[in-house]
Amino acid sequence: MIYSFSSPHSMRIFQSTLSKLCFVLLVMFSFSLFYSTVYAQKNTTKISDEEKQKARDKAAEVIIKKNLMEFADAYSKLGDTKDVKAVMTHMAKDVTSTLVTFNISDRGSVLNSDYEGFLSYLTKITRTDGLKINYSVKEILKNEVKGVIGVIVYVVEYAITKDKEVWSKGTETVSMVFRNEKQTSDWKIAHYSVIGTEDERIKGVCSCELYKSSTGTNSGNYLVKTIVPSGKNYSTSVSNFEFLYENQGGQGGERTVRVADNVYKWTQTGDIFKQNEDGTQGELVAKSHPNDEVLAIMSILKNDVYSENCTNINLKR
Repeated sequence: MIYSFSSPHSMRIFQSTLSKLCFVLLVMFSFSLFYSTVYAQKNTTKISDEEKQKARDKAAEVIIKKNLMEFADAYSKLGDTKDVKAVMTHMAKDVTSTLVTFNISDRGSVLNSDYEGFLSYLTKITRTDGLKINYSVKEILKNEVKGVIGVIVYVVEYAITKDKEVWSKGTETVSMVFRNEKQTSDWKIAHYSVIGTEDERIKGVCSCELYKSSTGTNSGNYLVKTIVPSGKNYSTSVSNFEFLYENQGGQGGERTVRVADNVYKWTQTGDIFKQNEDGTQGELVAKSHPNDEVLAIMSILKNDVYSENCTNINLKR
């Protein structure tokens, strides 16, 4: 039997088919919308986590910069406060370091150290009366944190003074690695590398060489070459020490030491006095060995001739 499309029965079949098709399309659209929403939520969550980590890293950068400035301030004030703990509190117990320094003669030296080494160095500073280190951060070149590790690179200028007298000045480029400690969540210095250049040295360790030029019955002459720091470099000077004895061999009687225009009296007990221009006994220069001429020379060099340049003198015989 043939049915007309316009018949009521045909219309019912068409409407039923159309309803089923619409239902299928609605279901398909619903599933598509559901999965699109889930994917969008996952993607949004992923971006949010990355942004949160970036925000945490930025906040940590502020913290390690603050820690650096507190470290520099405590280190710079150490000569006055004697507070070693205020400096060491920024160090991790397993901290390591490498220091490469060049002096005014462009001679380099390398020192590797650790927690105990830095602690010992700070303790020596506190035990030296009048010694201070002015440690001033001039520029921060890099400050970056990724997770639990932060790196900060900066330039610092330093000046070492003793009793307000400048001994040396220089510049350092420092790279510090901070680590977030698991137990405390504090940021501590885990490693630091220093490349330092000494720009000026006014006072420090000197060296000298002695040459005994002649020996008389009641006299002895030494040619002395001394190398001393003099600001931007080291200078070398040569002087003649003449020993004059009242008695043969210097046993008993007066003993005189002449160095250029200066005259010194070397007593039998080892005391060395500088003679005034009128020939009278002047101030005590040093307490030296009672019989060793070389030690007497070293005492005069360190305590009078180069007292403004030498903290100590290394002898090369």
